[in-house]
Amino acid sequence: MKTEIFLATRYLFRGKAHHVSFISIISCIGVTLGVSTLVVVISVMNGFDKDLMEKLLRFSYHITVESIDKEIPQDIIEKIKNTDGVNDVSIFIQTQLFAKFNKYIIPLVVKGIDFNNPNESRIFRKYLLEEKETEGFFIGQGLKNKFFLEEKLVYYPLERRLKLNEDKIKGVFRVGLYDIDNNYVVCSLDKAKSLSDNYLVSLGLRVKDPFKVERVKNSLKELSKRGYIVNTWIETNQVLFSALKLEKITMFIILSLIIVVASFNIFATLTVKVVEKTKDIGILRALGFSSRKILSVFSIQGIILGSIGVSFGVSLGLLICVMLKEYQFIKIPQQIYYIEYLPVSLNAKDIILISLLGVILAFISSLFPAVRASRLKPCQALRYE
Repeated sequence: MKTEIFLATRYLFRGKAHHVSFISIISCIGVTLGVSTLVVVISVMNGFDKDLMEKLLRFSYHITVESIDKEIPQDIIEKIKNTDGVNDVSIFIQTQLFAKFNKYIIPLVVKGIDFNNPNESRIFRKYLLEEKETEGFFIGQGLKNKFFLEEKLVYYPLERRLKLNEDKIKGVFRVGLYDIDNNYVVCSLDKAKSLSDNYLVSLGLRVKDPFKVERVKNSLKELSKRGYIVNTWIETNQVLFSALKLEKITMFIILSLIIVVASFNIFATLTVKVVEKTKDIGILRALGFSSRKILSVFSIQGIILGSIGVSFGVSLGLLICVMLKEYQFIKIPQQIYYIEYLPVSLNAKDIILISLLGVILAFISSLFPAVRASRLKPCQALRYE
């Protein structure tokens, strides 16, 4: 095998015809661009997944237990607290109000939080930008900026007979998700109950491992028989994550075609090499080289070209990803993508998969010229020499 590798490198980098070396460079550049593009795009897609999951888990609970009643019995709460894998349980209330901004009336989601729960209060206050009153509503930064809110919120409670009320703005929060920062107001449990009789009482569970919520949910099966609705954060956002996964797979397939096109350059390069080295092939066959060894010589050339292109492509892709992550110079519309800048998350498995794809396609492209070279007979190769 050492002989085959030596001949492959010699033919590839020390050819007599200068245009062959140029074609080799073009082949490597094609693979480099294809691989780097794929690395950047897949890393950005991973970044969207990771960033979105982190932001959803900031404000959302890992598991929610919804009740049709206005109160949840204490024995149910204690039972859930003692369930294996559950870190914290907190009561929260959801209702709506219709905020009035000059001539506009906008429906807003009201979330009542148990601020007496130290863990719940600590988590919410991470995203609190300012607190200026002792009573009233916390509003999202997006809502404040959109309607120039400063001191009070004018609204209609969720009742049949609409009655205009107003309350002070207690503070401003920013979670980083467009829907929450622009459509949510937060208050205490008592405040949420006083707005209207139309509210939903639920339990919010935070577990040790958010990605193993199904195991905890299975431990709470008995609650379903008692009329409670148990949902995990994965189920709640299933449509969103399914769309992101499908988009990632589609982008991978489409951008892989760039590497396929680049591999045709490798095919052309080795085809020219076979024609150029016909005399050498004839001499090697006359000296006793088998068809398999000739096949190996030209196949190794394809693998070398693919490996060089993949190496430079991965390096270039990683460099671009690091720059995107460090400097965040590409901004995107927050209203559509939930985030302000292009996120990047490097995944070793994806990079290995892309690298293997590039090398395999290069190897496949080299097979036809290699098979053609291996079938040359000494008499045919040396006939016109």
